[in-house]
Amino acid sequence: YLTPAHREVLVETYFKGRTVNEAAETLGIPSGTVRSRVFYALRSMKLALQERGVTA
Repeated sequence: YLTPAHREVLVETYFKGRTVNEAAETLGIPSGTVRSRVFYALRSMKLALQERGVTA
């Protein structure tokens, strides 16, 4: 449900604990792109969970 691009920014920011700027440098992409991908990745995960009846 996550694209490889979305998955990699979540791994860098959430699982490895890197800041947006650190993740951007590691991945070789602009920090704005990291923020955007994190936003859309989390939205995608939320929708997928809601479709399966998981609520917060």
